[in-house]
Amino acid sequence: MALAQRPHTSDLGTKILAQCSILYSVVKSRTIVYGFALATLGTFFIASGMRIPDFLVLAKLTTSVYFLALATYLYNDLTDYDVDKVNNRNVISSQRKNYLQILYHTIGFFAVSTMLAFSINVQTGIGALVFMGLAIAYSHPKVQLKSMFVVKTIVTALGGFIASMMGALAIQNVSYLAIASSAIVFLIYFINGPLNDIRDLEGDKKGGRRTIPIVIGVRKSFGVIIGSITSIAALIITSYYFLGINVAGIALGLTVCAYIVLKIVKLSKNYDDKKNMNKTRTTIRNSIFTIQISLFIGLVLNQFLSS
Repeated sequence: MALAQRPHTSDLGTKILAQCSILYSVVKSRTIVYGFALATLGTFFIASGMRIPDFLVLAKLTTSVYFLALATYLYNDLTDYDVDKVNNRNVISSQRKNYLQILYHTIGFFAVSTMLAFSINVQTGIGALVFMGLAIAYSHPKVQLKSMFVVKTIVTALGGFIASMMGALAIQNVSYLAIASSAIVFLIYFINGPLNDIRDLEGDKKGGRRTIPIVIGVRKSFGVIIGSITSIAALIITSYYFLGINVAGIALGLTVCAYIVLKIVKLSKNYDDKKNMNKTRTTIRNSIFTIQISLFIGLVLNQFLSS
């Protein structure tokens, strides 16, 4: 009997390894989604202030947002194969034979992330549902918000805003500073949107899309980006005058903004360099947490000095 079961056991092991391999490829294909989890993490700490955070809630929250973002990008890949092929994207959706498996993983990520969010509280669960609704509307063939001029970029930025706000909803402390933090996340994703479109200009033109660089031109798109960074700086300064953030935190945040501007100006002189474009987008994505940490430091210093 043991000998008769070996082929079955071997086949089962092979299938499990194959599924694990697909799952690994899925996660690896979209490592950029960590930015949403960072946004959530930063606002969570800002909303917590000097209180010791509940690390179990934090673990469930960041996992939920990470899976939400991962499922969103995978669903977009599954509905966006043709354009991504033109842009030479190395995405998992190009493996057509695995289409159904990837779809199942996408649905699974959406389901697990929503359950984790509701396990924290109802407000965070509703935030996850709104995020998921935007994700589906963004890519679904019958809606395709990603094909609408400017709407595409706004919806992506709204996703960042919602992910960030989930950090405040998780501990039920939606303060003005948490909203300001989330607004900064919105603007940062609004910056990365046109940069991504500039990188994918050729494929988007062939796909008939109306992105910001296609409609207003690349140079003016960089002007929009600089304007968005200026808006972030204005929010940081406002936090000093109206939200009681210590000047040290403001100085750190403005330093990050100045660094981003220098990176953007340098990139604008040679925007065809995709390697530099990707590095710049990564820098901007990481600045989400850097600016939020600056606000957190300013908040804690102010509370400490006031006590």
